[in-house]
Amino acid sequence: MPTVVQPLEWLVVTLQIYRHVFARAATLAAKNWPVLGSLVVYQVIRTATAMLAMSLGIAGGFVVTFVQAVCLGSFLYLVEMIVRTSRVTLNDFRYSFGRYLWDVVGVMFLLWLFSLVSPAIRQVPQGDVILLFLNLVMFILFNAVPELIYMGHYAPTALLAESYQFITENWIEWFPATLVAAAIMVAVSALPVRGVGMYVQDAALGLVLYFTMVMRGLLFIELHGSTHRSRAFKYRMGQWSGPP
Repeated sequence: MPTVVQPLEWLVVTLQIYRHVFARAATLAAKNWPVLGSLVVYQVIRTATAMLAMSLGIAGGFVVTFVQAVCLGSFLYLVEMIVRTSRVTLNDFRYSFGRYLWDVVGVMFLLWLFSLVSPAIRQVPQGDVILLFLNLVMFILFNAVPELIYMGHYAPTALLAESYQFITENWIEWFPATLVAAAIMVAVSALPVRGVGMYVQDAALGLVLYFTMVMRGLLFIELHGSTHRSRAFKYRMGQWSGPP
């Protein structure tokens, strides 16, 4: 007879996973704190690129998008090094530029295609509601794409399919932590600050984003390729494999 996971046991196992993942994420984030500074570097690069691209017309938009993809791919590589090796070096930062560039560009291209049809959707009856629903569906089903970029090395279309598969199997464990982090970022962004407070606000947002991405990477490792039953079995047998 197959082992049945009772709701209470599932809750205990899930909380155990969260306890290990959050503790490990805090340790790794603190140990690799210079990676937080990379967000400042990316922002400087993006701002300088945007200023230079203003005189390039349409081509400038492509340049800005390309540079954004470079920075995002670089950050994903640094997160990968944190969750895989527990340590990031200056050489890793140098090597990160260009990593996962085309994976990010591929996903951004698919999102751009969706943006092209958005105006047409708005023209139909209840178009804004339909568009909101579609954006929500995309946010839910493709939420694990960042982790799959550096964990799975899939083609862009396969990324979306794999993310859909992962979310449908693990949504109830995956989303609570992600939504709490998103809510914190929205709350911090909404604070009415001025002057120096704006820099503090940006620093807080960067810190939350940094911790969240490390936490998501560790949580993804725990959930991907496992099932409710296998995780419960490890818990029953005292064979917990979560991060130390």
